[in-house]
Amino acid sequence: MNQDLAVFIVPFALILACGLLTAGGLYFIDIRYLKNARYAVASLAAGAVVLAVLEIVLYGSSVGFLKEQQLKTSLCELDAESAHPEARRGADPVVLYKAITGCMKEAGYEWDAGHRHCKDAPVATNHFCYAPTAPFDRAITLLQMSFE
Repeated sequence: MNQDLAVFIVPFALILACGLLTAGGLYFIDIRYLKNARYAVASLAAGAVVLAVLEIVLYGSSVGFLKEQQLKTSLCELDAESAHPEARRGADPVVLYKAITGCMKEAGYEWDAGHRHCKDAPVATNHFCYAPTAPFDRAITLLQMSFE
């Protein structure tokens, strides 16, 4: 998610989640703002879901998922160029490609050339050409990449 959009949405989501949790919790100590126990449980569950989504948004907009993928790609590029300085000067570019994609595979990413930015530049240093292998990380990263 765009960081500017996250800054706008986060305070409202936090207020909404706290309000839902408070309304649900108060019902069970006999302060009844809700109609019955079913609404109170639903309010508690909705508040917990909003907080969980908020945590994913905050984590994903700062250090996780796509940002982490960008960082790993840069680190793998640095490691590959440090290990094979002759390939950087044009001796054998396939060596760098294999080293970078191998490093990314070890880091938990696989080559995935499906993104439109990868189709524009399908090179090993393009972070859009990779996707995490873990299902949850993959889903969140692909969602973030759809906004790019």
